[in-house]
Amino acid sequence: MNNPNPTITAMNNEYYDLQYIKAIPIADYLHACGIEPAKRYNGYALYHAPYREDPNASLKVDFRKNLWHDYGTSQGGSIIDLVMKMQGCSAYEAMAYLAEGKATTLAPSSFHREVHIEQIRVEQQPSNVRRILFISEELPLHLQSYLREVRKIDLAVASPYLRHIRYEVGGREYSAIGFANRAGGYELRDDRDFKGTIAPKDISVVAGEANNASLCIFEGLMDFLSYLTVKGKEPISPSIVLNSVSNLPRAVAYLHENGIDSIRAFLDNDEAGRKALKSLQSAGIKVEDMSQYYARYKDLNEYHVAQRTGQKQVIPPRKRGLGR
Repeated sequence: MNNPNPTITAMNNEYYDLQYIKAIPIADYLHACGIEPAKRYNGYALYHAPYREDPNASLKVDFRKNLWHDYGTSQGGSIIDLVMKMQGCSAYEAMAYLAEGKATTLAPSSFHREVHIEQIRVEQQPSNVRRILFISEELPLHLQSYLREVRKIDLAVASPYLRHIRYEVGGREYSAIGFANRAGGYELRDDRDFKGTIAPKDISVVAGEANNASLCIFEGLMDFLSYLTVKGKEPISPSIVLNSVSNLPRAVAYLHENGIDSIRAFLDNDEAGRKALKSLQSAGIKVEDMSQYYARYKDLNEYHVAQRTGQKQVIPPRKRGLGR
């Protein structure tokens, strides 16, 4: 959001007055969403974080500075950052959300001066919002070829979970592999390096057919598809695909809500993956760290591709554990 003029951010022909948007009281926004403080103090209040399981009311809202801080995750910022966190959207989508008053009419605040939303000018609909043109169950040949030849995915087992998404953004049409999340949005991948989302962003939950099997958590779509390919026609375990490690609090909330206290985690072998693993363990969940089976690789799909192409590195023993 850095801009030579901090008051106005311009994108094509649209602009939002950041001064007004950031002045919208966070307390009023939360009130409009039906969220009230757990504890009130002089100049600030503590809330139960609405985007994760938070029994300790660790979300602090500073009324004077109009900033928030989550002591449980060490995250915080302005009202724009909070909307991004709660809605799973981009900064631009959050500004549009606030500017258009989609959180319902903000309640009068006893802590701040009133801010009039109608003073925030919006010239056009955001041009960078992805709009779905159509959804098909059959992937085009170039996307099939990418999954089969580059990612070594068996389409016979993967196709039921995938969709072909044709969408428009900025007046141009694009084609991508779509993977539905539980909020009705789609995670998007193409045959190059593009990764995106048709909002809202959320975790994906797969019921699975294996009886009495531990739930599996995957960091991304390609890891889940690799697992499907390894399993073949065998029943799969119930699974969660995070679609981003930032969605981990949502996954933890799902586990708690469904009484699940033991899982297998197929996370990446990087710092973010290790932090996610520790967060799951800190939430009281017993975790079997499956990354030990592909410890020489960045993630499960990279390991899977190496196995299928014969480019094997030194793999830790018990590699058969991936297909359990």
